[in-house]
Amino acid sequence: MHVIYRMRIYQAVNENLAVFHDFFQTHLLPVQLRHGARLVGRWETDDSRVVAVWQYDNREAYERVQSAVLADPATQRAQELRRGLPPFFTEKEEVFMRSAPAFPMC
Repeated sequence: MHVIYRMRIYQAVNENLAVFHDFFQTHLLPVQLRHGARLVGRWETDDSRVVAVWQYDNREAYERVQSAVLADPATQRAQELRRGLPPFFTEKEEVFMRSAPAFPMC
């Protein structure tokens, strides 16, 4: 098994952070979890970035989860609702990661 991690980094619109977090917790997270995504953590940085890290068993598992999430009617409803909300972020970056080989502590 080759566990992978997906990190998304959003440059948030600071005045809309509370709405961004609420929308995520109420509308996006439940759908992701229902289809097997595992949220490792979600953080805010001092410069208004929001960083989310997700874990998947492998790339194929990620693809299955994403397909199921996109096909879920709750995702469609969330996107309709999202169109009526203020902007959450100005930039988004996504990277996939895997664990690096272990090394002895210095």
